[in-house]
Amino acid sequence: MTTHPSMQKLAATANSSLQTFQSLADIVLNASEQLLSLNVEAARSLCAYASAQTLPSNGEEFRSQFASRVAAQSEGFEQASEYLRNVNEICLRTQSEVAEISTRHISEVSNSMQSLFDEVSKLAPVAALEPAAPRTARKAA
Repeated sequence: MTTHPSMQKLAATANSSLQTFQSLADIVLNASEQLLSLNVEAARSLCAYASAQTLPSNGEEFRSQFASRVAAQSEGFEQASEYLRNVNEICLRTQSEVAEISTRHISEVSNSMQSLFDEVSKLAPVAALEPAAPRTARKAA
């Protein structure tokens, strides 16, 4: 049993849609994995910083801890900046990949649908595609 070519094209279009969905899911999962990794590393850094902090017991220790905390805050600011840069990079790359795949898929679906419409128009009788002539009103006798 053979299937009609237009049905095959419709099935190919549906298969292409499923493949596009799978590609988009892979992109989103990859980006989520990268963001989760960044968040875990940031949490580890914060925990390490918090566990290293102690209360000073005298004035001299307070001064030295104050100086080290200023340096640590500067390092923390740099780490926060790097974190935000990485998050931004992941988001931009993901957005670009999604846009590229979506654009390609829309083009494929559009071409496929145009091909299907062309085939349907070739199969339909010409009289069915022409507008019907208006009926003339009957005169009452």
